[in-house]
Amino acid sequence: MRVVSILPPLTDNPMEHLDEDRFGFRPYVEALDELVALAEPLPCVVGIFGPWGSGKSSFLRMWRSLIGTRSRTSQFNPWKYDQKVEVWAALIQSILAELKESTSSPQRITELARQIAWLTLRGGLSRGIGLATAGIINEKTVDKALDVIADRDAKFYKFMNEYEYAFTKAVDEYVGEDGRLVVFVDDLDRCTPESALAVLEALKLFIGDARCVFVLAMDFDLVAAAVGSKLGSHDPLNGAAYLEKIVQIPFFLPDVSFESLRVSVGQHVGGLAKNEAFWELVQIGFGANPRRVKRYINVLNLATAILKLDDASQSGAKQRLQLAELLIIRSEHREFFRYLTKHPDAWLRLEEALTPPLKRGAVVTVDHDNLPGDLKRFAQDEALLRLLGTKPGAYLDHPEAASETDTERMLGTVRLAVGPLEEQP
Repeated sequence: MRVVSILPPLTDNPMEHLDEDRFGFRPYVEALDELVALAEPLPCVVGIFGPWGSGKSSFLRMWRSLIGTRSRTSQFNPWKYDQKVEVWAALIQSILAELKESTSSPQRITELARQIAWLTLRGGLSRGIGLATAGIINEKTVDKALDVIADRDAKFYKFMNEYEYAFTKAVDEYVGEDGRLVVFVDDLDRCTPESALAVLEALKLFIGDARCVFVLAMDFDLVAAAVGSKLGSHDPLNGAAYLEKIVQIPFFLPDVSFESLRVSVGQHVGGLAKNEAFWELVQIGFGANPRRVKRYINVLNLATAILKLDDASQSGAKQRLQLAELLIIRSEHREFFRYLTKHPDAWLRLEEALTPPLKRGAVVTVDHDNLPGDLKRFAQDEALLRLLGTKPGAYLDHPEAASETDTERMLGTVRLAVGPLEEQP
């Protein structure tokens, strides 16, 4: 088999330190850190809001690196526990595990952990208790614990009345008189609605007056809708109102500039790095969402390598731009892509009915008289028209749509690279 060169893939690992900042987050991290450092009294909840793939994890990691040794920090990812254990219990137990490492009263922490584990067991939720207790309670002791619960109910209930006070004292001992524990909670929007709500409720029910700052990273609209639905209403405003009661300091992540994103990923697109038409396609298709752009470039590089295996003579800059556009069609305009798999000449036919814009932002016009009837429904999709309107004569002078034969060949390449589309319901 002929071996072709392929560009190294982009990973989705978050940035860990301020000096790794490629998206212009640093000034916002520093300003937010300065504000939160003044927050009193504690506890305090900070919301870092942004859509999927916008860089929330990087923002959290950079902030944690800035805090350094100035404050105690901890990180919790509820998505790792979702549907495995009670997520609210895992959150509290992960904090207790941190406290136990640096306390002169480890027995007190162990007792607190037992109370949370007891609540979990009382609900018949012993599954995964070792994970939920961060190793403080061994899974081998679960059966024994269940056997004695009935005899110890009175003691446990009495302790739960004192839990907030005991937890606050444990945190005070851990952080010192003027210190604070900053807990970074990431990926809350990847959890089920039940788990997301459970984590938010835990902040109200179990933290008390502890000197803690909780930093929650999430997609505001997504979690608000999920919480609103779980609370018994599909009106996201109810969920939004709930989040506003939980979060005292909201911060909406700034948009990553497309130019900074282009610089950060440009070395991974080879000969297209300075091709303005290519970057126009990327921006039309995915905006400046780092995660989506990285994934797209990885898929494009793989598809290009497959295309070279098929016919190296058909993998030049023009063909690669056509392939890049076809991948965007598949990702963002799936109904048209499905139609294209059955009618591979549709791309060229629809494009021929469009008048390309002569400047950025201009409206793409459609010659409806010359538009075949079976394509009229796609002429209502303005985003699709904008994508297809990047053709010869447009301000960046993109290549024309692929021919029917070339489209068929590229459809096969795309299928190998990203698989077939799911069937329509």
